[in-house]
Amino acid sequence: MAMKDSNKVVSLAEKSAGLGFSSRKNAPLPSTVEALRQKASSLLLEQVKQLLGKVDDSLFSMAERAHGQEEQDGLFQALRLLRVERRAIAERFAGNIDLAFQVREESAEGEAPFASENLSLVHNDDLEQLVAADTMVANARRDFAEPITELSLRLDTLYPVKIYDKNNPLGPDAICDAFVEAVRPLDLHIRARLTLLKKFEQGVMLQLKDIYDRCNELLMERGILPNLREQRRQVRQRSSRPAPGAPAGGSAASAQGTGTQGGGGSGVSGGMTSGNFAPGLVPASAGLAPMPSGDLLSHLGELQSDAPYQGDGGIQLLNVAELLQQRLVQSNQSASLAKVDSDIIKLVEMLFSFILDDRNLAEPIKNQLGRMQLPLLKVAIADKSFFSRGGHPARKLLNELADAATGWQPGEQYETDPLYREVSKVVDRVLEEFDRDVNIFSLLLESFRQFVQRERKRAEMLERRIVDEADGRAKTQAARARVAAVMDALVAERELPPVVQEWLQKVWNNMLFLTCVKEGTESEAWSRDVRTARDLVWSVQAPMPDSRQQLLGLLPALQERLREGVEAVSLNPFEARRLFAELKKVYRERFALAQQLSEERERQAREQAEQNLAEEREVAQVAAAEPEPQLAVPQMEELEQVVAEAEVTPVEPESGSLAALPENDPHWQQTFRLAHGSWFELKRSDDEQFRCRLAAVIKDIDQFIFVNRNGAKVAEFSRLELAHALRTAQLMPLDDGMLFERALQSVIGNVRKKRGEMS
Repeated sequence: MAMKDSNKVVSLAEKSAGLGFSSRKNAPLPSTVEALRQKASSLLLEQVKQLLGKVDDSLFSMAERAHGQEEQDGLFQALRLLRVERRAIAERFAGNIDLAFQVREESAEGEAPFASENLSLVHNDDLEQLVAADTMVANARRDFAEPITELSLRLDTLYPVKIYDKNNPLGPDAICDAFVEAVRPLDLHIRARLTLLKKFEQGVMLQLKDIYDRCNELLMERGILPNLREQRRQVRQRSSRPAPGAPAGGSAASAQGTGTQGGGGSGVSGGMTSGNFAPGLVPASAGLAPMPSGDLLSHLGELQSDAPYQGDGGIQLLNVAELLQQRLVQSNQSASLAKVDSDIIKLVEMLFSFILDDRNLAEPIKNQLGRMQLPLLKVAIADKSFFSRGGHPARKLLNELADAATGWQPGEQYETDPLYREVSKVVDRVLEEFDRDVNIFSLLLESFRQFVQRERKRAEMLERRIVDEADGRAKTQAARARVAAVMDALVAERELPPVVQEWLQKVWNNMLFLTCVKEGTESEAWSRDVRTARDLVWSVQAPMPDSRQQLLGLLPALQERLREGVEAVSLNPFEARRLFAELKKVYRERFALAQQLSEERERQAREQAEQNLAEEREVAQVAAAEPEPQLAVPQMEELEQVVAEAEVTPVEPESGSLAALPENDPHWQQTFRLAHGSWFELKRSDDEQFRCRLAAVIKDIDQFIFVNRNGAKVAEFSRLELAHALRTAQLMPLDDGMLFERALQSVIGNVRKKRGEMS
């Protein structure tokens, strides 16, 4: 799906202290800033050109592995568009970098709200792009904090306005936004857009240290704070030594500074106090600094270890805010949540609300997956790429667990079922072992996949036997119908000698059947055997004496092919000798007739020369002496058409005759779009309903085979039966696609719908 509403994405420039590109006009820059602009623009532009040259291979590889035609077409279209627009993208990027140096006065007013505060209120595609861009900016700020700060301090001496990290024209925000704005006009498939951003992160954002170092060197060479690095080192050394009389843990100011940062930490610190606020969660508007992410993760870890899921009533959706409130009250502490953390908590709750209502999964499995709410919430808070990164190991593990359990049905003793026990074991290990290291999800994913492969291998063996059996029956029915079509075309309305009819019925009918089953109607063997049957019919109906020479040339090869057919069908030797003998007798009679007709023609020709006046009478006598004209034997092309049009009649349904459906009936059309492996819920009665998977479509007879999770056949439908089953909701498709992605799409859709109702 291409991004058709990309202009609705919140621009990083717009949220980065007023660095909007569109509203600025070029103003003269100080000479040193101009030199810096030229150098930085040249370095960045070269890196962007390189990544645009490399993205082709990635998009082409993705298109080849695309899951559907629409996605593949979108990726190939994006590939062509990027090739055409490559130069324009580079030019727009360079222009945006130049404009970033036009820092405005109002850029010092403060930082705009974090983009994820509208996390659940934007288009799903826009959400993924927003999070991807914000993640790469956050990573660059963290990894290159020192050179960015040095560059900001040096630029601050050159600009008339205050320059700090957020409005630095070469800060990660400005560089990332310059690229996002450069590709914004392109109508790209979302996967292509995210791949392009990923390549930009790898080719540019992760390489910014070298650019920052060279830019700082240029400014030092021009005398701009040349001793800044040494001065900052001395300041850090002095600040690290405790002042006389100061407490061992550092000053109160430093503790407060730690609390206001968004970074991690363990325990309760910084943003929490019990002095001025009542214990518990305090609204963000109350003025209390937000709880650092590290402290929030510590609280969630404690809640996770307390296992609030125990009980026989099934899993209930956790109210995380309420649990945090209880925990803070018990510890006599107060804290507020950062807006982004609060939004993530709500989003994860909505995702698990969808999961616990998903009809694809049985209740015991949903109860197990519901226990992963807190671990996945911790992942989302610690790693903001969780929602945009489809390959995140935690998401993959959740999807794999749900996919394996799609066709699972609980029995009376479901606790002993191997799949249920394995899912429970995986969830238990997540709750017990996951703290901050997401590698546990990758390890559990690999282990669970090995279990699933063993289970599926056993089911596939049984399923293959069932499908092969059904396919064999279908081939038999189809072969009979096609052989009958050939025989009807050759024999219909023709008076053939009895021995030829015996040849066709006893020998060649079986010969064509065997060839059709073994080789198919597209094989050379089938064409050869059909031609033999046609030649046999032609040999006893060819007009004589005109075809005498052609028949003499055909008979040796025809006899050899007939002999091969006799051996192939294992005809009784005595019967075979009789058939050959009687056939030879027919040919002797035809050649005798041909001789007689030739002599008669010669005699009449002599008489015609002598009796010109009797020419018409003599010609009439010749016509009377010749046999009546026969119906022409069909050509091979006609026989091939007959075979192609042969109708294979499937076994009559046990349920009796069903009303035919028009071609435009949606349920009839749906039967042509069902994908192999799709899961359905089959309802036999109010008390009997189960899940099954489409294992095979036997095309020869339009038969649909359904199996359960263990590979055993549970249903078999003709196309008409299947259309009626879909129409009456006896058979209902289960949603396909990965669980997490379906949940995210549903949540975004519901929020957008509510916004529409409120507006």
